[in-house]
Amino acid sequence: MVKHHSPTSDSLASSSGAHQEIIGNSPAIQALRRHIQISAAAPFPVLIEGESGTGKELVATALHRSSGNPGPLLPINCAAIPINLLESTLFGHTKGAYTGADRAQSGLFESAGLGTLFLDEVGELPMELQAKLLRVLENGEFRRIGETSTRLSRARIIAASNRDLRRDIQTGRFRADLFHRLDILTVRTPPLREMGSDKLLLLDHFRTNYSAQMGRPPFLLDAQARRCWESHSFPGNTRELRNLVIRLLAQHSGKRISAKQLEAELAQTPGLPSADGCSIEHTARHYLQRQADFNLPSQLKSQERLFIEAALNLSFGNISAAAKRLGLPRTTLCSRIAALKILPSP
Repeated sequence: MVKHHSPTSDSLASSSGAHQEIIGNSPAIQALRRHIQISAAAPFPVLIEGESGTGKELVATALHRSSGNPGPLLPINCAAIPINLLESTLFGHTKGAYTGADRAQSGLFESAGLGTLFLDEVGELPMELQAKLLRVLENGEFRRIGETSTRLSRARIIAASNRDLRRDIQTGRFRADLFHRLDILTVRTPPLREMGSDKLLLLDHFRTNYSAQMGRPPFLLDAQARRCWESHSFPGNTRELRNLVIRLLAQHSGKRISAKQLEAELAQTPGLPSADGCSIEHTARHYLQRQADFNLPSQLKSQERLFIEAALNLSFGNISAAAKRLGLPRTTLCSRIAALKILPSP
């Protein structure tokens, strides 16, 4: 799915009137459309499950718009906000509740009113906030920080996660009772590797849009390059596909791109093996055959940088969240960022 006008979107859907027009004809996309339609009208929480870059926020937008809900849709990325600010962001605070709270402030549960609150990366919520979220889901009750009176929220909750919450329950990272409250209705966003020729539709869509935005003629893929594109797994999903289109447009505007040129671009992005020659093994052979001065430690360091930068981008610069994605202690990630001289994103 792709959003027509947002250059920062990582989704698979585009806005069309009150409903989201889903791009694609694959069985996975058809199933997604059905699940959105079924879940939209029900007044219950929805859990959107899917990998990073598969369009969970725009699926939440589609659910909200299709529901006829008169209130706003308020999104929050639970991994992008420091833990010490997250509770206040969700529930609000009273004046003087903590240092710097010079005035009372409502949280998103109040601001949403009769609308929808979208909790992206809900698996990143700390346990103490999971308990407070559970209370809201059970009876609508919450309190601002520093307040003794109870307030009532009538907002619909849509949550999303790219984590395996069931496994997190087993490891004690996520509350089972909260999961079952969120998992009443579930929508799964498919990864690109399940979408077959839909990847070519997304190519055409992004190429047309960004060509118009940049005022440059589009590039073309020859027949073999198109087969390579369709068979590539795109582990970064639509975000990776979109970024690749932008990079190709910047470098090859108005030109025809061969499979060899495309493979060289794909080799710059860490990925999973895929069929028809576009694979890690193919990339390795390409480098070993063409670079007489190939240096494995240097290449590994380059790949490490790519993974760290990708994790930081996915986590909106939140080092703690990026460390979780990489399976590293926060201190280790900080030292590697310093060693590689990785600059924060602007």
